[in-house]
Amino acid sequence: MVVKSERIQQLTANTTPLVRKAPPAYFLWAPRILMYLCMVLISLFLRHNKRYQEIKEEKQLSEIAYLRAQINPHFLFNTLNNIYALTLQKSDYASDAVMKLSKMMRFVVSESSKDNVPLLQDLDYIKNYIELQKLRFVNKNSVDFIIDGDPKQINISPLLLINFIENAFKYGVLDDVTHPIKVYITIDNKFLELYVENEIENIQFDNVESSEVGLINTYKRLEYLYTNRYDLKIHKDKNQYIVNLKLNLND
Repeated sequence: MVVKSERIQQLTANTTPLVRKAPPAYFLWAPRILMYLCMVLISLFLRHNKRYQEIKEEKQLSEIAYLRAQINPHFLFNTLNNIYALTLQKSDYASDAVMKLSKMMRFVVSESSKDNVPLLQDLDYIKNYIELQKLRFVNKNSVDFIIDGDPKQINISPLLLINFIENAFKYGVLDDVTHPIKVYITIDNKFLELYVENEIENIQFDNVESSEVGLINTYKRLEYLYTNRYDLKIHKDKNQYIVNLKLNLND
């Protein structure tokens, strides 16, 4: 037993104890620093993305407000000329035309900056526009304008529909009872359908192509304000231009 004990002591004395070295300090801090940097980068990205979306939305809203505030200068010039001609003729229609134009201007100034207006007001604007356009015509029946349905208690983004109607008068065959400009507005509950049809003179076909540039802004407004709530179809050939817009006006 004594021999074994001495042998164990000798082996123990010759054994070098194991010493674990501590890892460098940067190995301990690196994961934490990396995690912190990732959090900072994510925070900066989210903040930048939020600001980008805010700027984008502000730009869209400012563009929409600008577009709403516009009234076609050619229409205004022609209307004033027509009213002037009526006054020279001492026509009873002159005062009525001035009143209609005044209502339109008031609507543009006071209502067009709002997000939504009563559909009744927007339709009144369209009615006045068409009536003033008809001052240019000898044949008053060369415009077929029908509103079917009840527009009460319904709101719409102001001056959204008028662009399609303006194009019909700008590029369509005018003062022709055999090919009238057709403007049909159908309201069913809170669903609205606009149908505009006009004949096109062959020499004006290129102008109709260029008019699509002017409709881009309307597309933008529809996409921004009525995302997934509208259906717009435009058909054109050398003799005819048709617009069919279906709009869901549920809030």
